[in-house]
Amino acid sequence: MSPPTLFSVQFTLSLVLAGVVAMWYVAPALRRRPVSTALVPLFLVHALRYLPSSAFAPGQIGSNVPMDAMATIAYGDLASAVLAIIAALFLHNQWTGAIPVAWVVNIVMTMEWLFGGYIAASRKLVTYPMGGNWYIINYYVPVIGVIHVMIFARLVAGEARMRPAPQSVHKEPSL
Repeated sequence: MSPPTLFSVQFTLSLVLAGVVAMWYVAPALRRRPVSTALVPLFLVHALRYLPSSAFAPGQIGSNVPMDAMATIAYGDLASAVLAIIAALFLHNQWTGAIPVAWVVNIVMTMEWLFGGYIAASRKLVTYPMGGNWYIINYYVPVIGVIHVMIFARLVAGEARMRPAPQSVHKEPSL
């Protein structure tokens, strides 16, 4: 099986598995919690986004891997990890502005996630010796994609609950 085919199979299965676990187990459990409490563990999963920086450790990836591409991904993910920790702190401590911070951080991290995926695909990184980064690409990247969706869904649901219900206007029929 070619590396791109293997990648496609593994990534797809990981995405499906992460989606099923999220829908069947994680989302129902988090729905019972206030939005600020429910979002903390989701952001903490993103705090591991420093993992791609392992590409800089000796012997972790092939010497022919385009390091400019790996650096772009690794530094973007490192920044996302820091932002995720900041969002988790705001939410956990219920600091003023925690929900807007969560929105901004998730938008920025999602854009970085998409850009990193674009860089990885355009530079065909799965065709190079990736060492442990192969597991990050195929197992962790789909999970964080699902979690981005979960964060957005929970933020939207939380805002919907905070809006006042529309008042129905009852008019008496005129004679």
